[in-house]
Amino acid sequence: MNKKEIKQQITAMLDAGRSKTETFKAFSGGAVKDRVLAYWIGSHPDPARNAQHQGKVKVLLGLMIAQALLGALTGFSLGALIGPKAMVIFTLIGGLIPLWFAYGFYKYRAQFYTVYVILSLSQASQVFKGFSEDPVSTLIGAAIGLGLVFFVAWLKTLLFPDLNFIGPKKIKGQYVFSN
Repeated sequence: MNKKEIKQQITAMLDAGRSKTETFKAFSGGAVKDRVLAYWIGSHPDPARNAQHQGKVKVLLGLMIAQALLGALTGFSLGALIGPKAMVIFTLIGGLIPLWFAYGFYKYRAQFYTVYVILSLSQASQVFKGFSEDPVSTLIGAAIGLGLVFFVAWLKTLLFPDLNFIGPKKIKGQYVFSN
């Protein structure tokens, strides 16, 4: 079996209600490394958990749509200073990237949560650039931005308890799953 077929079988088994631990044991030691297998199982969206935290995901989607609108407006104003082509390109980039993340959050994809946190934290130093000119606005913007990052990270731990920040959870050399 190739990786695609194994992933399809894992999804079918988990959707049928089989436990994550049993599914892992069934495929462990095969063609796919155990770490990859554990990540696939841990990142599989659990319908009961998704329903439990659906309100939080809706709040996150609303925040991402607001961020997309703000990004599009900022891109429009920055692009207008350069020229008409730049105005269109910057508006699209500023608006579509947050919407792309919103789509991943809506579809309960664990990778989107991780990538969003990593990209946002990598840009955290840029938030404080204008601190000397306007400290109050800078601190408010930083608090909102970092609050959103921590909200996304917290929501990821609620939706995908079998994953660490980057990979699958491992305790005492064993991959652990919540069933």
